[in-house]
Amino acid sequence: MEPFAASFLALIHKLVGSILVLFGIVLFPMPIPVGLIMIALGLAMLAPYFKPIQKLVRHIRRKSPMVDRNMVRFKDRCPKVIRTTIEKTNPHLHPEQS
Repeated sequence: MEPFAASFLALIHKLVGSILVLFGIVLFPMPIPVGLIMIALGLAMLAPYFKPIQKLVRHIRRKSPMVDRNMVRFKDRCPKVIRTTIEKTNPHLHPEQS
């Protein structure tokens, strides 16, 4: 991929991920967990670009084996940016980072 196209795609991922997290926070109190799903998707889109978010997702995966199993289970069905997040936040490959 060309450098311009790659940087433009990264900008789109950051923008969409941020919007998902913000709207997810607003919708979080709703009875249906739409806000939680939006926050999770937004963090997954932002994680390949920000180390603190990778650390947060890795911590969540380490604390919840069910989340970790499901991320690994559905990895092949996800878009490339989400697959990158799953790989970069694997708690088994990065045990020294909490």
